[in-house]
Amino acid sequence: MRMDRYWYHDIDTLPTPLISVMDCVSCIREPTEDDMILIHQTTMADEEAIQELNSKMTILHSVLERLRLQKDKHRENIRRAHSLLTLARRLPPELLARIFEMCAKSGWTRAPVAVSQVCSAWRKAAAFPGVWSHLFLDLKSGNSTSKVQFWLSKVQHAPLHITLDIPLESPSLEEVLGLLIPRSKQWQTLIIKSVDSTTMNYVLRRCSFPLPDLRQLNVITEMEGSQGDPVNMSSLQDAPRLSRLLIEQPNLPQWSNFMGVTKLHVVLSSSTLFIPPINATDWIEMLRALPELRDLTLELSKPGTRSYNDTQRTVDLPHLESLTLHVSPEVNGILLTMRAPALRRLHLRCSSDTLARPHMPSGAHLCWFLESSPCVQLLELYDIDVERIDFVRCFELLPNLEELRLHDSDIADEQLRLLHGDKGQCPNLARLDFRWCNYLTGSALVNLTQSRLPQFESEDRVSPTMPPTMPQTRRIINEVVVINCLHVKEQDVLDLAEMTLCRLLMRSDEDHCYRRGCCNNERYRERLRLRHNNKLPERIVL
Repeated sequence: MRMDRYWYHDIDTLPTPLISVMDCVSCIREPTEDDMILIHQTTMADEEAIQELNSKMTILHSVLERLRLQKDKHRENIRRAHSLLTLARRLPPELLARIFEMCAKSGWTRAPVAVSQVCSAWRKAAAFPGVWSHLFLDLKSGNSTSKVQFWLSKVQHAPLHITLDIPLESPSLEEVLGLLIPRSKQWQTLIIKSVDSTTMNYVLRRCSFPLPDLRQLNVITEMEGSQGDPVNMSSLQDAPRLSRLLIEQPNLPQWSNFMGVTKLHVVLSSSTLFIPPINATDWIEMLRALPELRDLTLELSKPGTRSYNDTQRTVDLPHLESLTLHVSPEVNGILLTMRAPALRRLHLRCSSDTLARPHMPSGAHLCWFLESSPCVQLLELYDIDVERIDFVRCFELLPNLEELRLHDSDIADEQLRLLHGDKGQCPNLARLDFRWCNYLTGSALVNLTQSRLPQFESEDRVSPTMPPTMPQTRRIINEVVVINCLHVKEQDVLDLAEMTLCRLLMRSDEDHCYRRGCCNNERYRERLRLRHNNKLPERIVL
């Protein structure tokens, strides 16, 4: 380094003398022989000087490269020094272990193995038994038995969350079950996926022993077995803590031993050419065996329709708080079979293509159901379009409604005016979510929001002399979501933002539209942002 500095000093302070030939030779006469000799000598001297400078430049480039490499080494040393102070190194191993467990729970099946190979600190955290609680077994692979043995040696006595994916032919199934069954008291979650019901029934029969800590059971099968036998869950007799069930199969499940279940999700698959109808009697019998049910979902796995066999019988669901039906319009008649006086959230979604006109029976069924469910706080109609007169009846039956979500609905300004002011319907309404509602105007939304403001002097007050300090009986509109509504203009959005929060995008990745991609209005939001030079009101959520 010291020699490099001397070279730089020599170049900077002792430059090669430069003789200008123009100072010695006149340019206004013909060159003489002496001029030619002088020019030749000057040229030779300049060429020697250039060679010397090139040599020094080569040395300087070499010095510069060495300095650059040394600088990079110092930067890497700084980076490593800072890495010793990162939060990841200061986290206690218990917290790291919890993070690793969440990674495995989210679907990263190899998380425990991967993180244990990073460093000694992570290896120490990965040694906690809870990190290995989630066991994912794809029996199509050939090393299932050795994987189970390795995993169980790591999990020790921690809870087990098991996922079994069983193909049509699985030679290792018996060995795997033989290893897992002795640990049955540790099972908290059991997810079984099989191609047909024959294999599923075999596994369930093998599980006919006490499961004292089982909390969640998922049974997923694509089709019935060769003998046409449905899935038989009667063998699971002793699971006192079981509270969550997810059943995916062609037919409605039947049972009599799940009295403590509070959350049920039924998905009716249709992988075969023959699609069985939905029998209302089977539906009622299924629900009567679940007296503590609080959350119920019925879904069709593929778009399309299913025939529905109605009945005059009903079932009381006194504790049901959330109901989701993602079915074809014909199946909405299943609402007539249930009475849910404690219901808080109702989601009706269409699984088939949107109809060109409102489905009249759906509106009538909805109104009938709401007569026995006066506590509903959230109503979502997703591609379930009803007659406008049914909207009027729904508003009358929903005094506690707080949130209204409509997707591809024919609701118009006339129905929205029923919610105006002190005397309007649904006095607790605070959140609106309208998407693809092409008969609704932005001015109607603005007027509704304004009529709910505390200082707004509506025309339907009892007396013009009413004191302004009188308590308001209605709630203000806290949020308006408006996406792809044809007659809601830009100025309407700005007017709404002056009074409340106006959202122009989906709520989160849990939004039902997120998976379908039908409400991704990114280009509209970007144009709006650019037109206003990124200076939109804070209450517009883009």
